[in-house]
Amino acid sequence: MNHRMRPMLPVLLLLALPAHANLTVHPMRTAVDGRRDTQIRVYSQSAQPQYVQASLRQIVDPAGEGEHEAEVSPDQAAIAITPGKFALSGGGNRLIRVIPLQPVTQETAYRVYFEGVRGNEESETDPVEGAQAKIGLSLIWGALVNVLPADGVVEVQLEDDHLRNTGTLRLGIISIADCQDTRCVAHEVSRSLYPGSRLHLPFPPVAGHTVQLRYRLSRDGYREHLTTLSL
Repeated sequence: MNHRMRPMLPVLLLLALPAHANLTVHPMRTAVDGRRDTQIRVYSQSAQPQYVQASLRQIVDPAGEGEHEAEVSPDQAAIAITPGKFALSGGGNRLIRVIPLQPVTQETAYRVYFEGVRGNEESETDPVEGAQAKIGLSLIWGALVNVLPADGVVEVQLEDDHLRNTGTLRLGIISIADCQDTRCVAHEVSRSLYPGSRLHLPFPPVAGHTVQLRYRLSRDGYREHLTTLSL
């Protein structure tokens, strides 16, 4: 499995008891800007009631060689999730809000994890009818959340045989084409290029040719954009 910016991250936790908790999350990838929040819905796939804990981690060097996740304190995070812990009835669902807290200067990536946990009488959760929730085998789902800057800029430059993202928005690159006049040879690419990151061209650059870049933006969903760069 490619480790680079996978939007869905189920992690299997093996415990001694049989599985009682099972849930799914939608969407597995979403975006937040500074003016409005977004929503993630958690669905129960079990007949048993369960408790779910949400947690937040920031992705460092997203889609890069040094990609890793780091804990982030609530006062430093660009977003907040609410509620952080909730009860989920059997077959039910719950809407979770992802709220922007502070602006970012360039697109930033977080992952929101949802995990089944044992209920705590002291925690503030909604009441669950029926038997007490039990957790045995739990799936942890990680939803990717991109936080967008205000007035984000798309800008990419050619540096020898590399592309560098010099803008403030992530580019979800679909293909890179080597073009001579109107003839283009496209190379399929599935890679996120975050601000400040570089990407090696899938072909040797040739003087007099142009490079045609096809990509998507987090804020536009599946809408495609096209940019042509001169070598």
